[in-house]
Amino acid sequence: MKLQDKVALITGGGSGIGRASAILFAQEGAVIAVSDVNEATAAETAERITSAGGTATVIPGDVSNTEGARTIVAATIEAFGRVDILINSAGVATRHAPEGATFDEAWDFVMGINLRGTVMMSRFATDEMKKTGGGAVVNLSSIYGLVGRPSKITDGYDPYTHSKGAIVQLTREAGAKLAPDGIRTNCLCPGFVHTNLTKGISESPETLAYLESLTPMGRFGQPEEIAKAALFLASDDASYVTGAALSVDGGYVAQ
Repeated sequence: MKLQDKVALITGGGSGIGRASAILFAQEGAVIAVSDVNEATAAETAERITSAGGTATVIPGDVSNTEGARTIVAATIEAFGRVDILINSAGVATRHAPEGATFDEAWDFVMGINLRGTVMMSRFATDEMKKTGGGAVVNLSSIYGLVGRPSKITDGYDPYTHSKGAIVQLTREAGAKLAPDGIRTNCLCPGFVHTNLTKGISESPETLAYLESLTPMGRFGQPEEIAKAALFLASDDASYVTGAALSVDGGYVAQ
């Protein structure tokens, strides 16, 4: 097993890539702190893990504010005594902003969860990792943290892409800065993946066909495919990898 006796804290663990990562990591021997703003979906993930013989606890919380992030990490330490792996999977798209939100409100909403949440969770978790000799952080960026969106689907001012680009730079800086502490920080840049995040666009046959046409492999990915890449970055298989942005995108950014 690649993660035997490791403690993995996974935000956004109630669905999508976060849930798939939690389940896979548990299968690889880790004990899992499943965190999500939606306690019910986090509990569903934890139940899947425990019913299969794994160990998991539910830690509800909002990563978008400092105290929320601090509390999530503290609860993980209380439950398991340490944190070895952090997966920053909590994230939203601009269309998930509250109905009627102004541009400023939508921008703050997206950046608060995607970027501030990633920064705050990383700060508090890596402080704990330093006490135990190191660890691994895997951030969730996007293909649109690496390249621009087609003009057909953006006006150039989408906070989702702003947040994902910033996560790539955060990963580079933290990867270099924390390497002497034995902490590796990397990020995944998924392409189009079937999750709750993309449900609103993939349900339209026309939109789905268009997005699939942009990907050389001609299809959306599955959460489990991204989770396997997260497992690589979180495990000792990636012992000489830090500050990297790994595209898992069916060939999108290679075009």
